[in-house]
Amino acid sequence: MTRLPFLALLGLLCTTSIAHAENWPGFRGAAGTGVSSEADLPLKWSLKENIAWHINLPGRGDSSPAVNSRHVYLTTQDEDTSLWVLAIDRRSGNIAWKKNVGRGVLAANGPKNLYVHRHNAATPCPSADEEHVWAYFGSGQLVCFTVEGDEVWRRNLVKEYGPYEITFGMGSSPRLWGEHLYIACMTKGPSYVLALDKLTGDEVWKKPRRLPAFKDGADAYSTPIILQTPQRTELLVAGADHINSYNPLSGEQNWICGGLKIKSEFGRIIASPVVSESTIVQCSANPGNGGAGRAIAIKTGGRGDLTSDKSMRPWVFPRESSDITTPTAYDGKLYMVRENGVALCMDLATGNVHYRKRLGGKSYRASVIIGDGKVYCLGKDGLCTVLKPGVEGEVLAKNQLTGQFFATPAISDGVIYLRGHHQLYAVGRAQVAAK
Repeated sequence: MTRLPFLALLGLLCTTSIAHAENWPGFRGAAGTGVSSEADLPLKWSLKENIAWHINLPGRGDSSPAVNSRHVYLTTQDEDTSLWVLAIDRRSGNIAWKKNVGRGVLAANGPKNLYVHRHNAATPCPSADEEHVWAYFGSGQLVCFTVEGDEVWRRNLVKEYGPYEITFGMGSSPRLWGEHLYIACMTKGPSYVLALDKLTGDEVWKKPRRLPAFKDGADAYSTPIILQTPQRTELLVAGADHINSYNPLSGEQNWICGGLKIKSEFGRIIASPVVSESTIVQCSANPGNGGAGRAIAIKTGGRGDLTSDKSMRPWVFPRESSDITTPTAYDGKLYMVRENGVALCMDLATGNVHYRKRLGGKSYRASVIIGDGKVYCLGKDGLCTVLKPGVEGEVLAKNQLTGQFFATPAISDGVIYLRGHHQLYAVGRAQVAAK
């Protein structure tokens, strides 16, 4: 039997508690790996070709879609600062329900002109299973609905735990795993990792996460990731120049690793952790120095403080690290797209670069996703370049849509969902989307 790549197999394992293995429960999939185990994913599309349906969205937002067997879930913010949760029927693309959760704005300390055109309070991505959807906003509101749209519980984390003292506003998304919803808050003020009971919203555990970091380095916009190995399940959190691992059930720390500090007052972490069976990679970046940054590799299975343990840190990549976009590990390689549209393929074991390739387009905000032997790289201007996995960097297709795309795509049941500021496209065969 041909051995499945680790992350493809992990994608299957991660969704065993969900009724449909092809669901996409949150940011970059169930565990956050960005890898789908599906086959027959679309290769080519345009405004006139291979679009199952397209919908204009009310308001504006950058939250990536969460998908279960019934709906695609998104959040959005109106001009009057009203915050909404949308459930969109997967068959027709019609809005099944739309729920207002109140008003709120992005809590951000930086100059408004530096972030208002990039994102708003509807940037964190929702999470969903077959019974419920959870929506989190950059204003601190967190609400749980049934899939029919009935409210189950709500909380305001800013009112309960303190303000988001962060330059560009909260951008981290919740991670749904098992019976818990995990949230990471990493700011110059209150900083913590929180586990909530997904059905009641009650606090299961809360761990402070105040770590040494210089100026904007204390801020982080990354999302928690789940790493499953034969030895254990880990919750990985990156920010404040460190990445660490928690026991997701108890909150006990397994290990911590520094080495991500950038020599700039603007250095910080936005990219989420990247995981494989043997290696974890974390990026940090310095947007004030031409986008330069660093990436560090950490072997899985560690314990304690790994910062100075060279045996557990096989390589450091001291330049060209991605800033906003999260790379993806697949079949022994790391696929990264920098904000300037340069794609890199690196050896996961050594950090050696196999290729650098300029993809085109002006800017990239969406993270890399992989499925069906295809690497999808979505640009801000709607250009999606599809690469063949491997060291050659072969371009399989270039596809163009209309809109501004900051959100990372979602994959479910043969369809790729692409969310723009004001649009949602279901890319794939209509009969697949209509199941």
